[in-house]
Amino acid sequence: MAAVGFSGEWCIFTCDKKLVAVDSKQAREPFVFDCSAAEKKPKNVKDDNSDGSTSEETGSDKILAFTVSPSGKLVALTDDNKRLVLFHCEPSWQCISIRWVVRRCTSLHFTQAEDKLLVADKSGDVYCFSVVEPQREGELKMGHLSMLLAVTMSPDDKYIITADRDEKIRVSLLNSPYNIQSFCLGHKQFVSALLVPSGHPNWLLSGSGDGTIKLWEYETGHKLQSWELNDLEKTPSSEADKQKCLARIPVTNLFLLLFSYTATTRTNNRFEHLYKVSFDNVTAYLQKKQQRVEEQQLKRKTVQRANSNKKAKKEMSKALMEKST
Repeated sequence: MAAVGFSGEWCIFTCDKKLVAVDSKQAREPFVFDCSAAEKKPKNVKDDNSDGSTSEETGSDKILAFTVSPSGKLVALTDDNKRLVLFHCEPSWQCISIRWVVRRCTSLHFTQAEDKLLVADKSGDVYCFSVVEPQREGELKMGHLSMLLAVTMSPDDKYIITADRDEKIRVSLLNSPYNIQSFCLGHKQFVSALLVPSGHPNWLLSGSGDGTIKLWEYETGHKLQSWELNDLEKTPSSEADKQKCLARIPVTNLFLLLFSYTATTRTNNRFEHLYKVSFDNVTAYLQKKQQRVEEQQLKRKTVQRANSNKKAKKEMSKALMEKST
């Protein structure tokens, strides 16, 4: 999957197995990292979900995700062979460490302090990797019941914000992720892009497969605004329609919307296979859970009633036998 990003003066893009960084201001040699030529997984390293075998990984080496730190001095990527590679790109590019994750990852994000790297994987877990100790193994931070597609954080490193395949956005405390601050609910399909605008640290932009981008006040879970991307695809018939269309989009957020559009378009999308006929949300989940509880209670009452009847029959039979004797 191809992706583009910026780290200071470096323009970074990934394509298949390679990460390439080109200096946009100076005539410096481009930096190229080829995952197919990178260090292989040691045979003595086992996965949590392995059967005890120690065979090497057989992934495709394709880059699945990469991210840049807030200062632009650090870059991290993960590939299909479960590598997690950390780079230092200023004053020159240097590979700091190559570690391995438990399962293939979908999204990465540096903390504002740049001392930790959060990694979200397809099983719904978020691991925390140390940047200060680049050889240290990751620590399981939190988990979801569905595949995670995006992870980000509040600028003060207080909240960790995650989005999953079941169209939910969850806001949790980083230091105690079991404490959920809020849910941002409203999307009808998977959420694949999250962004906290630098000028508005209390806002959150989310992109979804339902063709919308929504603006949230994430700490309360309150939805502020929603845009239909299908409106952007339509060609306005007149100049008045063009002005009307643009008036619906804040100029300050226009770039963010276009950036998130790549994660929400319906055609040629890397998340197209995640389409489902019906989608679970919290309401439906609670209804199903209540239904299961009622069914279990009914079953328990039926068993108790049957046991009571059986016990009563035994006591009656015993009483008749005692009376006859």
